[in-house]
Amino acid sequence: MADSLTINSSSYAGELALPYINAAILSGDTLAKGYVTLKEGVKYKAVLKKLSNAASLVQSATCDFSQAGDLNLDESVLTVSDLKVNLELCKKEFARDWEAAQTGRGFINDVVPANFSDFLIGYAAAKVAENIEYTIWQGNTTVGSTYPAFNGFEKTVNVSAAYYRAGWASTGGTMTVTSIIENLNQVIDNLPVAMIGSPETKLYMNRQSAQFYRQAVAAEGYLQQFQASSDFNLQFNGYDIYVCPGMSNGTVIAAQPSNMFVGVDANSDFAEVRVVDMSLTDASDNVRMAMRFRVGVQVGVLGDIVYCYND
Repeated sequence: MADSLTINSSSYAGELALPYINAAILSGDTLAKGYVTLKEGVKYKAVLKKLSNAASLVQSATCDFSQAGDLNLDESVLTVSDLKVNLELCKKEFARDWEAAQTGRGFINDVVPANFSDFLIGYAAAKVAENIEYTIWQGNTTVGSTYPAFNGFEKTVNVSAAYYRAGWASTGGTMTVTSIIENLNQVIDNLPVAMIGSPETKLYMNRQSAQFYRQAVAAEGYLQQFQASSDFNLQFNGYDIYVCPGMSNGTVIAAQPSNMFVGVDANSDFAEVRVVDMSLTDASDNVRMAMRFRVGVQVGVLGDIVYCYND
């Protein structure tokens, strides 16, 4: 059956594509765990606004109407990029996995797609989710970047005049097990006044940096030295640590989720997933898959970001 399996060309557009597109975009840890603010339905641009006041708005009561203090309206623009995924896969290999899942012990209680096209899309969606996770952080960080689809958070804060941005002050300018405590203190020391002590302020780092931190605190006896679980709640000086796999090694960002935005458009007519059986056109055993969607990132107020990285 694997050698002669035929897939009728299938397409999912608009709302029909939503389950697949959402799986591809939103499955990475950063978005799935709510580490940033997600803005859905962004067709092209979204204006991000933040009100602040330079002086106290509260005054002693009088009979007259008089205003005290001024409000400042800051805004930035989030622009999403049109993205596509084009894949060509040999259906023979995937058909075997699908058949095994369908006939495996206890398969009735498992969520196994009855349609081979859905099985193939699910496989591709997992790979796309991983790429999106890395792109929202590392997108276009360097010339010839591995993730060139759009500018990620690291690029966004690095090209603008944010509050603080520098390499690590520790010897060698890199993050290691022995330097990570010093590095994190450097981030905390440069927090803007409004972010100091706020429960909304988080420290963002990748899995390697988080592992350095676990090793450092275990060696110092701050936590159980033989703690085996990687899921215990990570904090530094009272600030939650958000572990985002897509971040660059040695990079730490202090920010608030309400100031970090990811815009997506996954439920418009533009969103599409299409599966085409190439055996009908070139007699091959290949399947072509195409996805189209929109994603982009932006920071609301760059002055409320602290960014440190390996030199």
